[in-house]
Amino acid sequence: MNYHPLTHKCRIYPKDKQIKQFEMTLDACQFLYNELLNQYKVDYKNNNIPYNLINYFKKVIEQAKNNYSSISKLNDSTIDDVLNNVIRAIRLSKDPYKLKAKDEKIRVHSFLLNNTKNIELIGNILHLDKYGKFKLHYGKTIEYNRVISYKVLYQNKKWFILITIRSDNIKPFPKTGKKIGIDLGLKNLVVLSNGQKYDPPNILYSNKKLSKFNRKLSSKSKGSRKYEDIISKQNSEQFHRKNIINDYFHKLSTKIVKENDVIAMESLDIQDMLKDKRYSKNIFQANWHKLVYMIKYKCELYGKIFIQVNTRFPSTKLCSKCGYKYDDITIDVRTWECPKCGEIHDRDVNAAKNILRKALLKN
Repeated sequence: MNYHPLTHKCRIYPKDKQIKQFEMTLDACQFLYNELLNQYKVDYKNNNIPYNLINYFKKVIEQAKNNYSSISKLNDSTIDDVLNNVIRAIRLSKDPYKLKAKDEKIRVHSFLLNNTKNIELIGNILHLDKYGKFKLHYGKTIEYNRVISYKVLYQNKKWFILITIRSDNIKPFPKTGKKIGIDLGLKNLVVLSNGQKYDPPNILYSNKKLSKFNRKLSSKSKGSRKYEDIISKQNSEQFHRKNIINDYFHKLSTKIVKENDVIAMESLDIQDMLKDKRYSKNIFQANWHKLVYMIKYKCELYGKIFIQVNTRFPSTKLCSKCGYKYDDITIDVRTWECPKCGEIHDRDVNAAKNILRKALLKN
């Protein structure tokens, strides 16, 4: 049996009373986040840095519960989620003292609830503790063995429930006997070692709309009604573009995993790639890391083998037929002829073949 946590994002339409309850919980989470962060920054400034952050913050939380009724009313799992977010922010920051508190511009938009006896999911109807009943708009009934947690999310003026489940009835994809190497690119998002190529998601129209909004913003007074209206439309379009990319990546990654038993890719050093200013914007927008993550977890989920080759492996420079290393190849060369064996290579297909060969040797 395969056990794997899966998260389903479901749209909900809460009533006014339920929205008010959600907003009160979000406000309390934001207040608690700021309390924890501010207390830590005071001690950090005084060189009184705690060794154990969890125990340190647990004491701060107990004080906050005693002092503020809104904090004491929060679910324990909600408080733990806020705590984890603060600790994550501190550990990722080079200088925790410079961390910014949450405010009107940078708000807390979600809160977590672990599954308890007060929460019940039957079909597409969710009874969410004190918040009441909600109909989940998801397109299909969620099949699960056990629900791990629920997260209420406010995003782009819409409410969602993120349901994380543990399912033990996931059937592996049928074996195909096929092995494939994958090279990621900009012109072609995915190039397979069998010669197949897949274009990036079509977000050209969405990008044009966002550019148009940016031009309009430059002529509006910051804080004015028209300025805020354009910001709202811009956020909506960014949300739409993100959904286009996610939908395309999910369909493409599922297709690749379903059709192949062994999948080989390079481990990418995105931060190093972004140093090249000529391609940094395109590389950032390509979202390679997201596609790699999807392919990897779907391989684990559906019983396929995923292998990553070291990013320093010269997949582009090696001839996939004879192994000759052609050091003179530059980034703008798309096809080249091997000086040793005379084989003519498509740069990306050749790289995908070398990635697959290296992965199979590695294992």
